[in-house]
Amino acid sequence: MSLQQITAAVQSHPELGLLDFHGLNLFIRYASLARETIELSQSDQLECPISLPQQILCVLATALGEKDTRLIEICWSAFRGLVWSQPTVSPTDNEILAFNDAALPHGTCDDKNLLTLTDPLTHAGTLFTLRQGALPVFTTSLYCRSCNIRYYHNYHVHKQTSLRTYYGGVPDVVHVAQHFFIESALLELFANNMVFGWLSATNCARIYNEALSTPRQHILNNKFAFTAIYHDTKHFTPDDWTLTRFIRKEDTMNGFFLYSLLLDKAEQGGILMLPHDEASQADRLKPALAERNSAMEGTGQECYAHACDLCFVIAENADGQLMKTQAAACDGNSIGHRSCKVHDCQNPLPNLRHHFCVEHQHLSLKCAVIDCPAQTAPGHRTCDAQDHRSLEAAYFTRGNAMFQLRARLKKAGVAVPDDSVPLEDAAVGVEDDHEVVFEIGPQGPVEVDADDCDGKPEGGNRRLRAIFGGRWTHNEQLIMRTCGVILSRATLFGSEAVSAVNLFAKATFPTPESTPEFFIFDNNCKLDAHQRAIHDDHFKNTGKPVDVFHFNCKHKVTDLHCQRYCNPAAFREMIGADGKWRFNTSICEQTNVWFGGYIAIVRDMEVTRYNFFLDEMIKRRNRYVVAELEAKGHSPWMVPMKALFPEAMEL
Repeated sequence: MSLQQITAAVQSHPELGLLDFHGLNLFIRYASLARETIELSQSDQLECPISLPQQILCVLATALGEKDTRLIEICWSAFRGLVWSQPTVSPTDNEILAFNDAALPHGTCDDKNLLTLTDPLTHAGTLFTLRQGALPVFTTSLYCRSCNIRYYHNYHVHKQTSLRTYYGGVPDVVHVAQHFFIESALLELFANNMVFGWLSATNCARIYNEALSTPRQHILNNKFAFTAIYHDTKHFTPDDWTLTRFIRKEDTMNGFFLYSLLLDKAEQGGILMLPHDEASQADRLKPALAERNSAMEGTGQECYAHACDLCFVIAENADGQLMKTQAAACDGNSIGHRSCKVHDCQNPLPNLRHHFCVEHQHLSLKCAVIDCPAQTAPGHRTCDAQDHRSLEAAYFTRGNAMFQLRARLKKAGVAVPDDSVPLEDAAVGVEDDHEVVFEIGPQGPVEVDADDCDGKPEGGNRRLRAIFGGRWTHNEQLIMRTCGVILSRATLFGSEAVSAVNLFAKATFPTPESTPEFFIFDNNCKLDAHQRAIHDDHFKNTGKPVDVFHFNCKHKVTDLHCQRYCNPAAFREMIGADGKWRFNTSICEQTNVWFGGYIAIVRDMEVTRYNFFLDEMIKRRNRYVVAELEAKGHSPWMVPMKALFPEAMEL
């Protein structure tokens, strides 16, 4: 606002002399905040109204400390063109407080809704922002009688189809539940907390509520340190607001999923559509999550075609010809989701309380001892056999849930502190998800390590194997480039069988042109033997070395097949002119330190959410890795997809 504009306005409206420059500036800023509410009363939102509704006049007068609305009417007459033409105002914390104090009694908080024709439905809500904390708002939906569509903040719903059709692009504010809205900037912070901090939705919500829910939260949290100003500090949300100013963990997670879907659709140039009549937001999101999960399988990661000088080398061969050498590595991590207790069954569970899928539900009353066909006794998980009953008693006294979960964290190689395990997981009790082995001897049952029990038991003892709790999938398998970019992920349900790894590798490299020159896997000797046994020549041009660490530690010198086909030193292309390894063959082991950090977050996720969450974490981490590679001068580029899949590109 220029001095020339102010001078002209005062000459036309002498009453403006009652306001100082600060008051005039505040009027324009407050009027801009009220603009979208003003638009709701307009038949044409592009047209600047000559006069304001009485409700808006009262709000602006209260915010500016005026007793009547006459001066506000004059200010609007003088500066309405400026208010209507200027860009969106970024209000200060104090301006938001003052405006909300004035607007809430009149129900006129800015809801940023789309203008439409008639039948407005308004209800209160809470907007969780990154910088201004939790704000009370009103949201209004409107109905078009000619096209039978009701328009909401992020989407519209046709009366006949009952589908939520989202507007194109990614909104600044995401409507995550009926009464709750979250800024996209805050959801982006939550997503990065999950990627780089292994934070659960619970911990994201806790951090927000304790540190960001008001702009003065540091004062409220430390009242003894800020004694002089604590009592003068005003909460950002009025005490009489009927909705909570604390974000809930379910809205944090639903917001993350919805925001990620909107981002994905915007990147693909599509429109998100969800069922409108589902009972919960989790059920509403499930079909779209499943659709994206299917698109991610095999070659779906956006960085799939990545190549750089850490994973893609062009060098002369013995004949002086330039040849490319590209490497990929594969390994598993013991995180997983709940699954049917029948070995290798991939059917989903009806819900997380069940131990068997619908097909195998009849086995729910079978004795927990694996080889026992008898039914369980009432109140027990084993039959009446004395040994089985004593094994059950020993199992349930062997340790608490926190001990078991921490043991799995250690097994996964997680680099996060034990106290990061969410409290609710420890409170409800976590049962073992894997087979337990007890030796039954004269002194009763004694548990032995299932990984080290291939030898014979001690004299006179015998071993019993059982699964008392629910079961989780065996591991998550990753295939990645040796620079750190993850190409694909797959769930192995029953075990890390080489047949399953072979199918996963073929899904990741589905054409001969897409197969790498080297595929690094810690059990390549058995994988190669399996491929030869079934006459599978898909990877006939791929060398299969074992990574250097595992080859030295876990592969016998007497294993001639391993020494002949899988010794990394036998592949000269993997060794540079300086005598050092060209590729980081232990990249999977290093990446698993990051990937294993999600074990406590995903172990009780529904399978559709589980797959989407891990794929999204990988997608975001890949972007970071590629940016870091570029910053360090490793020249990332993308291999043309036609070179990888020529047959598909011709169709």
